[in-house]
Amino acid sequence: MSDPQPQVWRTLALVYLATNARWGSGPLKKRCQSVMSRPEREAIHAILERVPDAVAMWSHGNAALDPFDVIEVRRPLRSLSHSGGGNWWAAPRDCRDDVQELAGGRTYDAIYALWPTDGSTPMCGWGCTAGPAEGIDGAGFSSIPSDHWATLATSPDPEQGYVHEWLHQVESTYRALGLSRDELPELHDADMSSCRPASEPPFGQPYNVYHDAGARTWRPWYEDYMTGRVRTRDGLGCCGLTPERWALRPARSSN
Repeated sequence: MSDPQPQVWRTLALVYLATNARWGSGPLKKRCQSVMSRPEREAIHAILERVPDAVAMWSHGNAALDPFDVIEVRRPLRSLSHSGGGNWWAAPRDCRDDVQELAGGRTYDAIYALWPTDGSTPMCGWGCTAGPAEGIDGAGFSSIPSDHWATLATSPDPEQGYVHEWLHQVESTYRALGLSRDELPELHDADMSSCRPASEPPFGQPYNVYHDAGARTWRPWYEDYMTGRVRTRDGLGCCGLTPERWALRPARSSN
């Protein structure tokens, strides 16, 4: 029997070199203005280059980001959307026109938007993600401010945040296909433990304990999540995205 083929996610990463975006409402309306410095731009491109290999390796070949097209957007990001709680993000509607213009008619399964901020805008998080139903033309959408760029040089797995946001797209996709939380944990359920031998990371500890105790990486959690090796909460089995569960996703037509 041949090995299962990886689930392919055609991916587009838009890198906005500048932001000149309105946010807020009424008399409190403000503007976020920032331009990526050259070191910031280089750091973001260097990490994006690592993401496809990380997904392929950490998923043990279950998934592939192919193609992984990176396009710089020369015009500024011009608007931000309210995400609730007084926080803001570059939402699908803020980037839709740029995606449709720069995609050149190609269809994508996953989209990233990277953009600089001036540090004054309250954000929805380190990054925020919409699943395919709320994304752009059926693609999941992850918005990541590039403010973190200076920390990438000291991270043991600097691409992990980008993998995390893509996995939120994956989680949304498979939840819509009917996988329960018992079959596929929530991506933030990192207090669970692994089905691996205790001689392997996270060495018999819950993933969050392993991370917070000094490892500073979520790689074991994401790897087990993508290979079906997360121990169920009752301790009687394993859960996560086995090859059979990955295969539940129907293929999308491509252009």
